[in-house]
Amino acid sequence: MIRIKKLRVKYRYVDAVRDVTLEIPVGKVTCIIGPNGAGKTTLLRSISKIVKFDGEIYLDGLEVSKTPLKTISRILSYSTSVYLPDLLSLKVIEVLKIARYPVSKRFFETRQDLEMILRTAREFKIDNFLEKKLSELSSGELQRVVLAMSVIKDPKYLLLDEPDSHVDVSNKAELINILKKLAVSKTIVLTTHDVLFASIIGDYFVLMNNGKVVFVGDRNEFFKNKKVLEETYGTRFYDVKLGGVLVMVPLYVLEKYGNS
Repeated sequence: MIRIKKLRVKYRYVDAVRDVTLEIPVGKVTCIIGPNGAGKTTLLRSISKIVKFDGEIYLDGLEVSKTPLKTISRILSYSTSVYLPDLLSLKVIEVLKIARYPVSKRFFETRQDLEMILRTAREFKIDNFLEKKLSELSSGELQRVVLAMSVIKDPKYLLLDEPDSHVDVSNKAELINILKKLAVSKTIVLTTHDVLFASIIGDYFVLMNNGKVVFVGDRNEFFKNKKVLEETYGTRFYDVKLGGVLVMVPLYVLEKYGNS
C-alpha cells in the first residue's frame, strides 16, 4: 500500500502540492484527475522519489525519503513521455534494455533479461520494430513502448503520468485493454485529463485542485459525488451506461452544440 501523510511540495514560491494525506490501495487502478496545475504529476513524482518533498510517503512500509532510489526502482516504475526526446535516437530494444537495468543481476544483460525483453515486446505488440529508432514510431507505437519500459522490471507498482495523452481513439481503446490486463497482477496509479477515460478504467479516484485533494473514493463514491467534480472543473457531467459500464461524460460539447 502507498500511504501519504501531510505531503507538501514547493516549487520556488508556489505550493504544487499542499497538505495531502491519503492511502492508495493495492491491486486497484487509481486515477488521479483534476485541472491543469492541480498537482497530479507532482504527486506521482513525489511517490517515485523524483522531487523533494516535506511530509511522509510510505511504500509497503518503506519511508520513501529514507529509502535508496535503487530500492524504490525495483518495486516501482514511473512512466512518462516527457523524457522521451532524450531517447529518440535510440532503438526500441536499447531503451528496453536500459529500463530493465535496475533489476538486472549483471552490468550487461543476462539471458533472463533478454527473455523478459522479448516476452514483454510480444505482449505489447512491439516485437516487430525492436530495431527501429523511437523517432521512427507513430504516437500509438511510442506509447506502447513507454508502457513496455514501465513493466520490463516486473514492478509491483506502476505509476503512469498521462498514459493516454496524444493517443487517438483506436489506440486509447487498446490502451484500456492493456491496462486492464496489467491490473490483474499490479497496482496502477495514473494521472489523466480525460475524466471519461478515468471512469472507464478506474477502481479508485483521487480528485485534485490547486495542489490539494478535494475527493477520494471508489467507483460508487465517485459517481455519487458528481457535484464535487463539476465544481472542480466548472462544467457539467453526466453519468451514463455504455456497453454495461457506468461512465462519466462531460457535457460542455452538448451545451455548446446541442441546439444547432
